[in-house]
Amino acid sequence: MKRLMLYRGDTPTLNFQVYDESGQPMNLLDWQLFFSFKIGSLHVKKECDIYDPLAGKAQVTLSSEDTKEAGYTVCELEGRKEGAVYTFGQVLLCILEDVKDEF
Repeated sequence: MKRLMLYRGDTPTLNFQVYDESGQPMNLLDWQLFFSFKIGSLHVKKECDIYDPLAGKAQVTLSSEDTKEAGYTVCELEGRKEGAVYTFGQVLLCILEDVKDEF
């Protein structure tokens, strides 16, 4: 399983490229994509921006509120189209403690 490492409180933009069963970029026209995870008491589900649907490319930007809890969990990219739900993949998400400067 691949890992995604972030720091607590950061606001990253995550980019995705979705492939079909034959390994070709998936056509995401008419799809909705969601990036979601649950860590501690925090449950995050964000709709992705599909910026190049013919190439299967999407992105999502997380807020500092989305990354406020450190820990390990599984996140997933889920697609929805015409009532069908499909999980495109899961990744181990590591949100690391950050070092605070208090000078």
